Amino acid sequence: MSHLVVVDGHAVAHRAYHSIPPLTHNGQPVNALYGFYSILLSAVDTLKPNYLVVCLDSPGPTFRQSEYLAYRARRQPTEHNLVIQLPQIPLTLEKAHIPSISLGGYEADDLIASLIVQHRDQIDHSTIITGDQDLMQLVDDQTNLFMPASRGLLEAKIIGPAEVKEKLGVAPVQVIDLKALMGDLSDNYPGVPGIGPKAAVNLLKQFNSLDEVYSNIDKIQPSLAGRLISYKDSAYLSKKLATLVNNIPLNFDLNTAEFTNDTIAGLLDLFKQYNFKSLSNRLKKNKKVEKLSLF
Repeated sequence: MSHLVVVDGHAVAHRAYHSIPPLTHNGQPVNALYGFYSILLSAVDTLKPNYLVVCLDSPGPTFRQSEYLAYRARRQPTEHNLVIQLPQIPLTLEKAHIPSISLGGYEADDLIASLIVQHRDQIDHSTIITGDQDLMQLVDDQTNLFMPASRGLLEAKIIGPAEVKEKLGVAPVQVIDLKALMGDLSDNYPGVPGIGPKAAVNLLKQFNSLDEVYSNIDKIQPSLAGRLISYKDSAYLSKKLATLVNNIPLNFDLNTAEFTNDTIAGLLDLFKQYNFKSLSNRLKKNKKVEKLSLF
């Protein structure tokens, strides 16, 4: 069975940075880098990928800012010690023979969605390493998420359709409609003001989708219906912002992402360069390493 593992690169690095105490190499902070590869090793150990690729955000605005100027406007600036580590991720991935993808105007989430859709017929299963609930909209019988625990890096949970339903109260295909109704504080789009998670879930349980909510507006309690009518444009804008783009022409050759002994050798060289001894020791326990004549 072929298994593609896709890493939401900057989301994982951000989580790692806030989970690992300050750590330096040659006077430069490397805790985000260390944590990123720690999560990567945990995923490799658990998921045993045939293919591994990392998707990264690009500097500058995305098309969502063009659609809605206030998109993510309330987010605090990224800490300097994390910012200066982010350029090291694609550089170190290249040394480890792990391909990375980034594209101006799009978020890593869009690249992940496009990558998985475009290679769906070539693989049996996909797993996305992320801490971002936005990617729950991609979950189905062929795709799940590997989400690091809220504390620490070594524990993670596999998120399939049942776990999405348990966490959010809706099926994966309803995630964008849920966000359309209740908005998203982190990304700063409004949804329908006054409709929170409980009301949004109840509407989708009854009517299944945002379109059906508006098609049946006469069946909804008048005060709630009035709110939905007043903010219909906001609801559909929020849905557009929440929907991941899955048709970006990436022209990505999946064979370049094959996880091989060369990948392991590259990772070991990288960990030696940064003096990440504990990561080297963990990787050496991987069964694939036994095939290498490196020691």
